[in-house]
Amino acid sequence: MGENPDTRTPLVVVLSGPGGAGKGTIARALVEGDDRLALSRSWTSRERRIDDVADAYVFVDRATFEERRDEGGFLEWNEFLGCFYGTPIPDIDDPRDLLLEIDVAGGRQVLERLPNSLCLFVDAPDDEELVGRLVGRGDSVEQAEARVREAKRERGEAEQLGYLRVINDDLDETVARITSLIGEHRRLNG
Repeated sequence: MGENPDTRTPLVVVLSGPGGAGKGTIARALVEGDDRLALSRSWTSRERRIDDVADAYVFVDRATFEERRDEGGFLEWNEFLGCFYGTPIPDIDDPRDLLLEIDVAGGRQVLERLPNSLCLFVDAPDDEELVGRLVGRGDSVEQAEARVREAKRERGEAEQLGYLRVINDDLDETVARITSLIGEHRRLNG
């Protein structure tokens, strides 16, 4: 018996991991390959980077972010390295599953509200590779080193929360693996 798309509860997929692990590229590939999956567009108070795609975030100033947060407009939010990031409350009229590209602290908040969420921690093969990717996208060496220190902390927190860890050493294989994990989670929880 097939599932009725009008009565199924949409799945929330949390994609976390350190900067430079490839989350954004993976998220776009997942959404392009699955018409039942929508990417939530997070808000941020940080400055736009040279490698940000046009619709990467809703870029706002701190005051605008804080106003939306205080109105209860975010499913989760966090401050990371001095900048705010937040996931807007999902559109209840959209039946698609929702992909959130957020940090582990945000993932914890999502799990508190939606414990059936699928949480995936995307990581680079090692920290040396991570630093190279970060510097290659425009981060300073100091920023890259700060992100690697944060990545070590996030790995431990993700493990405690029950995240599944996926190493991104080949983009196509990583996307295929995550697509399979989403399909399995849909079958088990549909």
